[in-house]
Amino acid sequence: MSPLSTVLPSDSPHSATTPEQRFVLFQSLYEASQSDDNNWQQLVALLSKGAQAAQRAQLEDVAEQFSSGQQIVLDELRDGGVFREWELGFLQLGLAVGNLANVYQRLAEHYRMFAEFRRRLRDNAVFPFALLLLFALGTPLALWALGEISVLQAMAAAGLGLLPLGVAAAVACILPRAPGLARRISRSLYRLPGIGAALAQYQSYHFVNNLAACLGAGFQLPQALKQSARRMPDTPVKGQFSGLARQVEQGQRFSQALLDSGILKGVELPMMAAGADARQVPGQLSLAIHRACEQQLQFWAASLPYLLLGLLPYVLVVNAWFLLR
Repeated sequence: MSPLSTVLPSDSPHSATTPEQRFVLFQSLYEASQSDDNNWQQLVALLSKGAQAAQRAQLEDVAEQFSSGQQIVLDELRDGGVFREWELGFLQLGLAVGNLANVYQRLAEHYRMFAEFRRRLRDNAVFPFALLLLFALGTPLALWALGEISVLQAMAAAGLGLLPLGVAAAVACILPRAPGLARRISRSLYRLPGIGAALAQYQSYHFVNNLAACLGAGFQLPQALKQSARRMPDTPVKGQFSGLARQVEQGQRFSQALLDSGILKGVELPMMAAGADARQVPGQLSLAIHRACEQQLQFWAASLPYLLLGLLPYVLVVNAWFLLR
């Protein structure tokens, strides 16, 4: 039995929409995969091991049969309508390496961080939002109380002062129903100073995790790099990962290609003990990038809300225009 049937009701596959709900979904799937009677996880592991063994023995027909079995499992995951497209890419990698549980755990951590970011953002936005409301509503009210503008002008000034917030709220409501627009906005964020670098660093975190999973499953480095890059979400930095895979495949040393790619930019690299297993390197890098991502999360959750104060000059200009009419 698929662990999905023990976690989600069959009649509400789309119920997990918020980061908090999706964290519960993937955490529950991970916990279900750890149960002793989980035949689903055993099937996934057997399909992966069979496919890899057949490829090493150059038994292409047998390998294709195992791959077809993996595709059946993936089709069940896709047809359930529970998972988003980029999540399915990670799940497909989990099938290839025979460890869906690891992917469930990683996706749970992703949504934990996302939910934590949203909570911090809301908490830190209280003061700047209240200050903006005070100016947007208080300034026209004060001008009306002093007899400088009429009540209709005061209402119009307050409405225009709050207009940017209304537009932002409308866009936020539209985005879930307009995936194309959401994708364009998401991609444009990568071009913003600071924010783009933080988003790229987070994609590197996912890539290094993919690589660790592939190497842990016994993939050769070129194949592991290629598969890890292939299953990444479609973002403006995906080409970096594909480029790294090509450079290593063409004979460049992995360590040099990794540094040249810029994937580790802004990451404090860990010290590796002499003689350490090369397969441990991606895991160590993943921890280092995770720490850097946590720091970026805290910084931007504390900083972004204060962009609201950038609307204060606009509010003052609106009220000055009504005052000088």
